[in-house]
Amino acid sequence: MTIIFYDGDCGLCQRSISFLSHADKTKKLLFAPLNGVTYKLYFKKDLKVLSSVIVYSNEKIYEKSSAVFELCKLLPGVYQLLLVFKLIPPFILDKVYDQIAARRSRVSCVLFSRDERFLN
Repeated sequence: MTIIFYDGDCGLCQRSISFLSHADKTKKLLFAPLNGVTYKLYFKKDLKVLSSVIVYSNEKIYEKSSAVFELCKLLPGVYQLLLVFKLIPPFILDKVYDQIAARRSRVSCVLFSRDERFLN
């Protein structure tokens, strides 16, 4: 089971989750907001900063660039080609991730259809 925890108020996060829900043809990904009930069930704590996606997969936790790479591994086809970027040191990739996260509020929200994969 894989759960993607995301900032439900972030436009970039919403667009990313919308993209992932369509790319996940086998419907094996679940989605839950970082400030939701499901997050608290798994992590038992509140987040003060909602600037990183968290992927919970096979009882392991992935954040920032490692979360993105975990998703690339789980998605079929061409998405796995992005794994070539793992050649770049994680501290550089996480720095890029942080720069994008710092500017994410500039992206407008998107309404997307939710199905049974969306948790509270």
